[in-house]
Amino acid sequence: FFIDEKCVTMMSSAVAARKAATRLPFSKQWLSIRHSSARAASASLTTVEGDDSHMHNGWAASLLAIAAATTVTTVIGTTTATPTLAEAREDIEEEEESTRILNWSGTHHVDLAPGTYHEPETQLELEALVADAYRKGQHIRPVGSALSPNGLAFDSRGMVCLSNLDKIVEINKDEMTVTVQAGARVSQVLDALRPHGLTLPNLASIAEQQIGGFVSVGAHGTGALIPPCDEFVTALTIVTPSENGVVKMTEATHGQLFRLARLGLGGLGILSEVTLKVIPAHRLVEQTSVLSRSEAKKQLPTLLKRHKHIRYMWVPYEDCVVVVTNDDENDLPLLGPGTEVSDGKGGKKKIVTAEDIKPKFSTDEQFKPLRDLLRKLLANKNDTSLDDDVINGMGFGDLRDVILASGNMLDPDHVKRCNKAEHAFWAKAGGIDLAPSDQKLQFDCGGQQWVYEVCFPSGTYGMPGTASIDFMEDLLKEIESSGLPAPAPIEQRWSSGSTSPLSPASVGPQVNESYDSKNSLFSWVGVIMYLPSEDFDPTGYRRQFITEFFKDKYCKLVRKVGEKYDIMCHWAKLEVSNDPNDSNAEVAASVRKHFGPSVVAAFNSARDKYDPKRILSSSVIDQVFDPK
Repeated sequence: FFIDEKCVTMMSSAVAARKAATRLPFSKQWLSIRHSSARAASASLTTVEGDDSHMHNGWAASLLAIAAATTVTTVIGTTTATPTLAEAREDIEEEEESTRILNWSGTHHVDLAPGTYHEPETQLELEALVADAYRKGQHIRPVGSALSPNGLAFDSRGMVCLSNLDKIVEINKDEMTVTVQAGARVSQVLDALRPHGLTLPNLASIAEQQIGGFVSVGAHGTGALIPPCDEFVTALTIVTPSENGVVKMTEATHGQLFRLARLGLGGLGILSEVTLKVIPAHRLVEQTSVLSRSEAKKQLPTLLKRHKHIRYMWVPYEDCVVVVTNDDENDLPLLGPGTEVSDGKGGKKKIVTAEDIKPKFSTDEQFKPLRDLLRKLLANKNDTSLDDDVINGMGFGDLRDVILASGNMLDPDHVKRCNKAEHAFWAKAGGIDLAPSDQKLQFDCGGQQWVYEVCFPSGTYGMPGTASIDFMEDLLKEIESSGLPAPAPIEQRWSSGSTSPLSPASVGPQVNESYDSKNSLFSWVGVIMYLPSEDFDPTGYRRQFITEFFKDKYCKLVRKVGEKYDIMCHWAKLEVSNDPNDSNAEVAASVRKHFGPSVVAAFNSARDKYDPKRILSSSVIDQVFDPK
């Protein structure tokens, strides 16, 4: 699998200039990059905007800060009238500009012609926009915060973003629900719930998703008794390009159509309003520890039942599994973290004290293995671009990114050195922490990266079975025997099942809820390959080689291992292709096979009803559900 990256360092100035023309300034929201065609043509050979030099220190934080900078616009409300597009909005400037949209990882982008990218500012304008698109047969694919690694929402024929429709409509403490416009980011919703002593039941790794995308792709956190986030939805409103217009849905009113629409991939209507379940706000006690692989295998059934939230981070080529658990501070397991005290009723309970939280090792001791490796790599290249102040100011994710990028990222030996240093870091970075749940359930994902995540059934909560560990043992055996340059971590999380037919964790059609469906357990495993920043890859060729390797080797290996485990890829990480020579050529067919003809037919029937002209579709949806 070794590929020499030295060959990627040569690039002609003409090619560099063409690449420069694609790096365009951020506009009012981070995902939309607009430019005048004439201005871009005249500047393409002389300017490169969006320099990444500021990202040496705090790359991930900088990107999230950009993501959080979405302009907030007050929403006027809705109307029962049927307005025309001209009555709702005339945006002459939009007609003069083309639009490039990049996803967070920088792995996908889409270019839209003038007038085909829209950011409605009111519900009224959205309804008019969709009605006009329906009449004209004009594509209008919905996009959220563009966080999906596969660019699921991208379509060059036309798109709409609801970033301006971000109002918190209602917080209902009696029914324990929150109703929001679909353009509201998860972080905004959390902020709005906090003064009311409420929060969301679970989060994915970050909180900058728009709520519409958050539920539409089946985002998930971790916890054996906690389902994916689509299950939090109790009511929704979609604006459909059909004679049905605006449709309000609940389980009671629409049954399976509701379950299809809440995780509908943006293909049944533009989600404009969502009602979600909420729970009381609480603080979580987080414990981070390191187990050997044999210990992680032995303890998993107990840990899944003992802890509310748990994730494993496997380190390839190292006998190391980083275990992160989170539990309500008022309901700590007696055999978990903390100090045992009397509960005042003749029994015992656990609490967390300042002494429990105090780290065993200093920050310098924790980071020493990573800093030492980076200094060694830089010294070997006589690279003095990063001094000690910069290195000592880097966080864990930043250090790992720079260490990997400072060597050949496809050299197994280089990746092994990085993984060994990461193992040494976690061995001293473990311990206990206490913070609000919406802080602890988010974590540093590192810099730009390719991600491939699959989900598969793993028994039930009462009887987890062995599939979770069997899959990981098979995967690690293939990685390590072939010398694949797999960086850490390979992340493993768990959830209960979902009744949404298109969920990777779907429990299937249930006439009467059974024990197995109610207590179903699913494992989610994600593999990654990091991408160098522009500082380390000014030509873009390193990213190109890593991308091809990740798709052609790593993802294919995961699918090969997963064949006997009935895996299904996370919708936001699913890569498909209709090119018979492409490594993803057979993926769409495997997805159809996984869900079966009845689910595929049900989804297409719903599309016939709510999007008969298929103007909400995308390449992924077309290839999976409308194969030519």
